[in-house]
Amino acid sequence: MCTAELVLGRDHTPLEAEDFVKEAAQQADGIKVVSLTDLPGGNPALPPEAFVPFVREHGLTPIAHLAGKDGNRAFLEGRLHALAHLGVENIVALTGDAQKDGFGGKSKPVYDLDSVLILRLICALRDGLDYRVGAKTARTVPFDFFAGAVVNPFKVREPDLLMQFYKLQLKVAAGARYIITQLGYNVRKLYELKQFMAREGMDHIPVLANVYVPTVKVAQMMQAGEVAGCVIPDELIKRLEGERKPQRLERAALMVAAAKDLGFAGAHLGGFGLTHRDFMTVLEGAAAMGKDWRKRMDEILFPFPNEFYLFRASGDGLSDGASDYQVSGVKPQPSLVQRMSEMVYRHFIREGSLGTRVFGPRLQARAQPATNGSWRHGMWHALLGPSTLYRKATLGCASCGDCIQDHLNYAGCAMRWCYKELRNGPCGGSRVDGTCEARADLPCVWNQVYLGALAMGDDPGKFAHILIPPRDWSLNHTNALANRLAGLDNLGKRSDLRPIPAGQTEDAKPC
Repeated sequence: MCTAELVLGRDHTPLEAEDFVKEAAQQADGIKVVSLTDLPGGNPALPPEAFVPFVREHGLTPIAHLAGKDGNRAFLEGRLHALAHLGVENIVALTGDAQKDGFGGKSKPVYDLDSVLILRLICALRDGLDYRVGAKTARTVPFDFFAGAVVNPFKVREPDLLMQFYKLQLKVAAGARYIITQLGYNVRKLYELKQFMAREGMDHIPVLANVYVPTVKVAQMMQAGEVAGCVIPDELIKRLEGERKPQRLERAALMVAAAKDLGFAGAHLGGFGLTHRDFMTVLEGAAAMGKDWRKRMDEILFPFPNEFYLFRASGDGLSDGASDYQVSGVKPQPSLVQRMSEMVYRHFIREGSLGTRVFGPRLQARAQPATNGSWRHGMWHALLGPSTLYRKATLGCASCGDCIQDHLNYAGCAMRWCYKELRNGPCGGSRVDGTCEARADLPCVWNQVYLGALAMGDDPGKFAHILIPPRDWSLNHTNALANRLAGLDNLGKRSDLRPIPAGQTEDAKPC
């Protein structure tokens, strides 16, 4: 199967997209599945639900992108109800790109739900969500979206790549039924994704390889970080400078042929200014090429200097998926802050510790029946005041009141140091040097978390199956330690999404 991605621009008259759909509908063997972006690049744009009726009217199947960057959880649920009302069945759940300039300046980031939590929301909608209408309880009409997600297998550093793969596992456990890759131009890295998924028991999940046809200008923007998460080596830029559209379409045909031969479910085609005829040229070229793409592998294998591969090289130019994972095995030294914070956790916060025995019952007795926050004015709460100062001084605490530092091995506050305030692993937008998509001067905190877990002797593989619930905004700017000891924070709401052994039951189950 091959899908086409249509980028809906900043206008209510998407003439090029309409022409594409009309041409596809008129051609019997044309593109039949159209993917509609959701304010891509962090820019204002026409949302997918505005174009869905036009796609369906022409007999094509829409895939609506749904990103968490611009709306909170209430708005996202509302959009899902709207998409269901329009007859949309296919969704791609995305965290979303960092915001760019809009009307009056740069817009406010939201990121209330990341891609994993959007998948959980979609999962919950399959049975219907209970809600209150006055004194009565009602339930939304169940709707079963076919939900997918995205992964970036082209990361060049070990922490970036492993955290991408861990989050992929979490997305699948959270309900992703298909995967689309980020765009890239290294077929060895692309195939490693399939090899990893087979190794980890995810080979039943269909994967579409993202095949994007760039111009020189677009590739340069990608290389400069203006398009998030792309890995564009200098050699690819040089090749593009000497090519015209036929050569670029030929490379895309090579990539589609490779994806088909390597076991991908299909290709996800895109490119600025391409017509439906261009897409058909790519598909026809791929069909004619067949397995001969291997003779021209150098045209779709653009390695980045000193990049990390999960598997060792094989003799065919790809990776040996039967080899051991090539993780470094080097254990970093924990920081002083990590040592101190772990000691405090062990003696004062962990279940059965002094803090839970002394403070827990007293705080819980006051907090659980209270609805107005009056329990926060008592002596026992006041005694925990210095903990907030400690968190701010050592971890950069943002005072969310719903802390997950124990899960992050005290590597730094994700609410402070992650632009998108993510709680379930990184987005795919970090730069090749491991810095943030939105702030080139800021290392991605999730890379620090990966290294921090290793330093503390913990397994970073936990990020592949432990789901952190959405942030509880009723706790904002309150004492996180008091909330933990009172049983109000996220600790009891975390879910382990690993498959449940036979004979056992668990409330939190994968979709």
